[in-house]
Amino acid sequence: MGRLAGSVLTITGIVLWYYGGTSGSTGVVNLGLGAIVLGLVLAALPLGDRVDKEALLLAVEPSCAFLENLRRGLNLTGPPVVIPPYENLPSGGVFLPSTDDFRLPLGRLDGESVFVTGPEAESGLLVSPPPGWGILEYTVENVGELSGTGVGYASSAVSSVLSALGLGSAEAFEREDGTIEVFAKPLCDGSVHADPAVSAVLLGIAIGTGELLRIRSVERKNEHVKVTLERLGGIEKWL
Repeated sequence: MGRLAGSVLTITGIVLWYYGGTSGSTGVVNLGLGAIVLGLVLAALPLGDRVDKEALLLAVEPSCAFLENLRRGLNLTGPPVVIPPYENLPSGGVFLPSTDDFRLPLGRLDGESVFVTGPEAESGLLVSPPPGWGILEYTVENVGELSGTGVGYASSAVSSVLSALGLGSAEAFEREDGTIEVFAKPLCDGSVHADPAVSAVLLGIAIGTGELLRIRSVERKNEHVKVTLERLGGIEKWL
């Protein structure tokens, strides 16, 4: 059943993608890409092994609350920064700066870094692997590599896996001012950087663009969140 539904979605996505491309409609192109990726995911994923969503929520909520409490307890007031994987951090990460006026010491970070000390502008907390790393690995395993694929494809790929697993979905849009807007349904009530589903989407976009992303703002709308991301440049800029 999964393969049949996946094939239908993939074919539909190709039609939408082609139509959107010929008509110049970015929205239809993104819809087509999403359908293609979701079709590939449905065909590949062993959906019979899914964990009940309610059980998953019970499991992840304490971790979400812990990360937020840790940030507040350490008085880390800077904006969270999503870091794509690189040599020192093969799983990527989320850096919580101690101040708004921060500098990211990527050359000093590694997989064993947690509390980053030094000048105040370089101090903070590193979360690596980030909460959504498992979902992202699952995405790459079933869909393919996301590096360099761009905002649209990378976000659609992660969103498709979330949908196939019954964990919601997400959409991302590039704005004229260079920012990226992400609409997603979180699993937790806490910060988006601590949420497995939302952080997986954010990290997927960081990998797709090859850039660090600063979380500029978060707005909650009913069961969804709107996250505005600011591009901070590639890894080389911060080494």
